[in-house]
Amino acid sequence: LYYGEEEPTSMQQVSLYYGEEVSDMLWEATTQLRGHLAVTLSYGFEERMFGFGEMRGQGEPCDLDPVMYPYVFPSPICDGKTMSQYLNYAQSEMGKLPGVALPRTSDAGRPSAMRQGNLRADGVL
Repeated sequence: LYYGEEEPTSMQQVSLYYGEEVSDMLWEATTQLRGHLAVTLSYGFEERMFGFGEMRGQGEPCDLDPVMYPYVFPSPICDGKTMSQYLNYAQSEMGKLPGVALPRTSDAGRPSAMRQGNLRADGVL
């Protein structure tokens, strides 16, 4: 990922300037994880992640490593619509993740394994 043409984007810049997009992707990932793994992300986790990025991410480039891809983006996390769109954009437009099979954006966004909606027997919301 690059901020401009020449300069690689740091983790600090991502946490300072792309917070809304990252937060949306993280919340989308949590819905994909629900019912899949025993993972609990408590309220406010994204603020803690942004704080860590702001403090320690200045010299750390934000890059996608094809070797680490299956460990950083396992199936339930990269199956979300927004995450899939960003990964496919990074591969097709930025030349990142060469040779990595990504989920197609049209297939992204599988429904959560958790039931959603009105679960009350009396029908009251």
